[in-house]
Amino acid sequence: MGKNWLRGILLGVSLALFLASGVALAQDGLFNYFSKDCVECWAGAGRPTMDRYLVKWTAGGWDPQYELCLRITIDGELFNAPPCGAPPPVEQFAIDQWFPCEWHDNAMAPASPLGMEVSVSNDETGPLGTWVWRFVMRNQQETVIDSAAASILVAETCEEEFVPEPGTMVLLGSGLAGLAGYATLRWRSRK
Repeated sequence: MGKNWLRGILLGVSLALFLASGVALAQDGLFNYFSKDCVECWAGAGRPTMDRYLVKWTAGGWDPQYELCLRITIDGELFNAPPCGAPPPVEQFAIDQWFPCEWHDNAMAPASPLGMEVSVSNDETGPLGTWVWRFVMRNQQETVIDSAAASILVAETCEEEFVPEPGTMVLLGSGLAGLAGYATLRWRSRK
């Protein structure tokens, strides 16, 4: 047992680091997210085509037996609250969403895949700021079953930030290095 305790600790820590590195688990329940943290607003009247004005919006995981509600706020002020209703017939959707720089008629003319028109219902709030899109799934007694929120900053220009090496890469590297150390100890003990 003199040498085996070091192997056991090394193997346990390595596996813990490896699993913590972000091994993807199956998506369970309601989900809702944007592909970017910040998107530049579009000053034109039509739909933009350049990526800097578009963000991928992905949502899904709803249960067809419950009602689905969508609430949109801008900097904490309610912007849009279409009536709750049956979820869409698809399991999930991913669309390119854009945001206006100023309110005008049909600023966000495309209807969401939920069939809910996104329209200006609060002229006091400008379109720039932090948008929060919250889905709530509820039963007939209006008890919340699940919810998912996604937020995005809508700005005239999004500053490019320096993004440091993600911690998941450090965890993954540490886990792999630990497994290599474990294999080396095991190999040496055979000789």
